[in-house]
Amino acid sequence: MKIRTDFVSLWQSVKQMGAKERDFTFDIVNSQDLEIDDQLERGIEIKLDDLETTGGLLSYKGRQILLYIPDQGRSISDVLADPEKGRKFHVADCRTLNDMRGKGRFERYVITNELSGIFKVSGQDPYSGYVEGESQLRVCKNCLSYLNYQGYQTEPGSRVGIYKGFTLDSFFKTYSTKFRYLPKRNTNRKGAYSDDWAEVSKNFRASKNWTCEECRVDLSDARNLLHTHHDDGNKHNNVPSNLVALCIDCHRKQAMHDSMEVSRGDMETILKLRGNQGLLDDLSDWGEVLALIDTAYDGVTRKIMRTARALPEVDGDIQNAKGEIVITPHLSWPGKKYAIVDDEKELQILASVGWRGETVENVLKQ
Repeated sequence: MKIRTDFVSLWQSVKQMGAKERDFTFDIVNSQDLEIDDQLERGIEIKLDDLETTGGLLSYKGRQILLYIPDQGRSISDVLADPEKGRKFHVADCRTLNDMRGKGRFERYVITNELSGIFKVSGQDPYSGYVEGESQLRVCKNCLSYLNYQGYQTEPGSRVGIYKGFTLDSFFKTYSTKFRYLPKRNTNRKGAYSDDWAEVSKNFRASKNWTCEECRVDLSDARNLLHTHHDDGNKHNNVPSNLVALCIDCHRKQAMHDSMEVSRGDMETILKLRGNQGLLDDLSDWGEVLALIDTAYDGVTRKIMRTARALPEVDGDIQNAKGEIVITPHLSWPGKKYAIVDDEKELQILASVGWRGETVENVLKQ
């Protein structure tokens, strides 16, 4: 059973008591989860037919994963010298994987959620015999196109930069709200702040009335979701003119911050507060939509921009005849009673109240 909880009441109590605010996380860890995570870090062999998907992304037991082929065949020496010559790893259920299924190819496929980008590879070199090593393999371009990652499909002029700038850490965190479990290890590194940073940050956020300067959401009741951003990237430059109060969602959308992780619960809290405060009403253009949506829906949003005649409603509630909220799609068009949802179960909920729609995965395939 899934339990959804926000801590608005808790933070209100903290404020009333005058206690010092502290960020925290609440995780329940069991041995089975730890075992699965350990297995995925090492790599698990799998058949293509056993792959799971979540919105087109490759997944395994509630975790986002990637897939690669360790055997580089007779090209192994070339791959070790130049990773660009190696077999690409996959992050989505793209046409390449579908072609492999159709051809019935038998390979040793390995899934993992290890984010270093360094893969153990091997092969039979025609001169040296069997060779093992490590290579920084490249991502499959068909995967990027399928997901329309950062606009890879719909903005052809950006493809080279997207491909060359791709990192697994940023990619996984783009979709962090889609998965219950996130990788235990990642390549994100926290730089050193000044010794008085906690106090500086708290005082600065208070001076902005606990409000995001970008999207204007008031986080007085969820202060842990408001960050202090250094505009010039220097974490020791704490002069007020260099500081910006940003919610965690707007913070991760800043340049060089796409490796910032946002949990599903935190994103739901921010969207709920934005909605309650009227910040999602009457959006004027697609730029505003992209600025306010969960990054996990960036690719599908950029795709529908090409054909949609009207802007979507972001996180709008849909009610049944009794006035009860039955579903809150991330993207919907109330005038047409149409929405884009995550899975078939949500399509059935839409149908039960006279709405129609498509799944994210189906839209991406079109």
